[in-house]
Parts: sequence; C-alpha cells; structure tokens
Amino acid sequence: MPINIGKSLKLNMFLNSVRGIMSMVFPLITFPYVSRILGVENLGRYNYANSIVSYFGLLAGLGITNYSVREGAALRQDRNKLNHFADEMFTFNIISTVIAYLLLVIILLAPDMSRYRSLLFILSFQVILKTIGIEWIYTIYEDFLYITVRSIVFQLLSLMLLFIFVHTRNDINIYACITVLAGAGSSIMNYVHAKKLVTIRLINRINWKKHFRPVFIMFAMALTVSIYVNSDITVLGILCGDRVVGIYSVSTKIYSIIKNILSTIIVVSIPRLSALYGTGELNEFRTTALDIYRTLITVLMPAITGIIILSKPIVLLISGEEYIEAALSLEILGIALLFCMAAWFWGQCILVPMKKENEVFKATVISACLNLIMNFILIPLWQEKAAALTTVIAEGCTYVWSLLKGRRMSGVVGTGMTYVKSAVGCIGIIVVNKATKSLISSNAIYVISTVSVSIAVYFTIEFLIKNEALYSLVREIREFKK
Repeated sequence: MPINIGKSLKLNMFLNSVRGIMSMVFPLITFPYVSRILGVENLGRYNYANSIVSYFGLLAGLGITNYSVREGAALRQDRNKLNHFADEMFTFNIISTVIAYLLLVIILLAPDMSRYRSLLFILSFQVILKTIGIEWIYTIYEDFLYITVRSIVFQLLSLMLLFIFVHTRNDINIYACITVLAGAGSSIMNYVHAKKLVTIRLINRINWKKHFRPVFIMFAMALTVSIYVNSDITVLGILCGDRVVGIYSVSTKIYSIIKNILSTIIVVSIPRLSALYGTGELNEFRTTALDIYRTLITVLMPAITGIIILSKPIVLLISGEEYIEAALSLEILGIALLFCMAAWFWGQCILVPMKKENEVFKATVISACLNLIMNFILIPLWQEKAAALTTVIAEGCTYVWSLLKGRRMSGVVGTGMTYVKSAVGCIGIIVVNKATKSLISSNAIYVISTVSVSIAVYFTIEFLIKNEALYSLVREIREFKK
C-alpha cells in the first residue's frame, strides 16, 4: 500500500527546524547568562555531573526510541497493532528505567561523587521524565506541530524561571532544578496527550524474542555514540578538572546547538523512509533519501564555514573573555559536524530503515573504542583541543563506514554536485566575513551582520547556480499551495 499520510515531508522539516531554531535561540539567551553567573568552575561541575547522568539515561532508554520509530512507522495504519506495540515498548522502557536507577544509586553513594551528589540527584529526574515522555509516539505519527508548540512553551517558562531565581554562583542547584522542571512539564504533557493517539499502559507479557535483539543492538549503537560524545567531558573531568570542562563546555554547547538544528532535517525523515522501505516502495525510498541528503548538505556546508570563521567572536559573545580558549576547540568541532551529520544520515536514514543496524553498530563500536583510547592518550597533552580532535576522528570513521555500506546497499547516489555548489556558496560567506570584519568594530553587530548577510548571499548564489535542493523546496511549496 502506498504511503500517503497527508503530511508534507518538507513541512515537517520546517516545523522541526522551527523547534531547532528556538532551541538555538533560547541557549543563545540563557547560556551567556549562565556561563557568566556560574563561572568556569561551576559550569564544569554541572556539565560533568550531567555527563554522568546521561549514561544512565541512555541505559534507561536502551534503543527503544529508534527501534519504536522504525517499527511503529510501519504499523501506524493499523491502530490495534500499534497500540499493542506501544504498550510493549512502554513496559520495556519502564523496566530498563528501574534497572538504571538501581545502578545510579551506587554512583550516588560513592565517596568520590560527594562533590557532585546534589547535582547528580537533581539531574537524575531527567531519566524517568524522558521515559514517560514517550516522544517516539509523536515521531511515528509525524506530529511535529504539537512537539514544536509544546517545546517553545516550556522553553519560555524555563527562561523566565532562570532569570527570576539564578543570580549567583551558589545557585547552581537551582539552575539544575529549572533544567529538570522544563523537561517535567513537556514529559507530563506528552504522556497525557499521547493517549489520543495510542493506548499507553503497562502489560504483563512482552514478546522478548522479537524485540530484545534489535532493541539491544540499537542500545549498543547509542551507547557507543554516547561514549565518543560524552566521554570527552568525563575524561576531561577526571584528568584535567572542572575548569577545563567548563572551557570545553562552551565549544560543545555551540556545536550541539548547531548540530541539533541540522538534525531536524534528518529526524523528521526517519519514519517516512522506514514506512517507504517497509512497504517495498524502493524507488520512492531512494528519491526521498537523495532529496533529504541534498537538503542536509546545502545547510550543513555554510554552518561549518560559519563556525570556523566566527569561532572567536561567537565565544566572546556567548561567554566572554574568561572562555576565549574555547575558540580553537570549537573550530575543530566544526569539522566534526560534517562527518557527524553525514554519518547520521547514512546510518539512521538509510541503514536502520533497511534493518542493517548491525553495520552501524560495527562502525560505532570501532569509533567509540578509538575515541576512548585517544582521549586518555591525548587529553593530558592538549586538554580540550584533544577532546575535539578525537571527536573529529571518531565521527570520520563512522562516516566512512556508513557511507560505503549505505551507498552500496541502497543505491542512493548523486550528491557530488551538491557538495560542489554548496562550496561555491561558502566562498560568498568568506567574502562577506572579510567585508564586515573590516567595517564593523562591535563584536555583537559584527556577528549578527555577518550571519544575516551571509545567509542572503549564500542562498542567492545557490539559486543562481541551480542547487537542486532549493529548487526541490520551491516545487514542493508550489504543490502545497495548490
């Protein structure tokens, strides 16, 4: 049966991009405030504690989210089957969450964690909140309008609470509470609202034989990715202390903001691609995947260029002189962004829908081991710069493996000219930067002007040289209006 759920993929990309942009705007408001109020040491403490909790959140989540989206997308036209599947996944998730908390208690009681105990306790509530949030339900149904509106509402609320209650370096625990409370509201609303889409309840029987192996593989993939995403912070905290973690947190925060915005292009496409492949519409699967990849490249290349040429002024604007050392590691992470997003496309959009997650797992295991080993070798020498460099190498390995396997198995080809055309547009960004840098002395105005003018110049160039991704978007807008 052809997939036709009445939702425009590009519209979903737009809605999720709005959410991503708002996720960028709010940190651009809050992070400069938080980094200055808390200072380098406390910011490092917070991020180190958060990196520890993230491992238990990963254990609680297993691979349930990715697995549920892939399998649920193929069931969404059969309400009864999807209801039963959702009940199984929710029950599975609750069990894994209980196990995660039992292990977390051991960490909380460890003497070495006494300095971080209060933060670990507060931030640990994120684990159960993410479980009851069941956001994978909305991804299955491609209900990105609800997710976008809900996200903006609670971001506004957390912003108000931040400015009302966080005023000194001693307010670090209050900041952690506000972070958790924002997620609490979203998760509770998700749980209540999801009952309009599916039944959500605990059940006695789960088809463990069917679900356990693919869920475990998804978890292993997520774990290995987490190792080379979060181990940088963890190893820096162990070997170099809170100050270096605080410095590196600035570059990773900026990197994460941009990565999250770009990931919206991919996230909305996974259920559609899973459904197309699951129903055997292979030509449509390849066409859709190619369109998504071209769109990703078109927005990814200028983002990387912007990070590299504006690293110092961005760090100064967001966090101040105290964090200027973060500029170089940010430039290095800009390179990692290319490998990260491209690897995510070939892994999550191509191999996972094709049920070839074993290939992604192999790539991430190799990359994670390589990253962890290099972290312990290089971080004592180059600190946060080494952490960024190991991320580039790990992401690069995953990208090469996923690209070779994904291209061969899917037959998705034809992106070379998109890279070339995007690179031509990036030359325009470099020229704009040279001009604004020589004319504007104010750092804030320089950054805003460079970004604004660069966007206009870049997309003008892309239209003139006929970038297929932009022309495809124009065609879809015209069809949507009809």
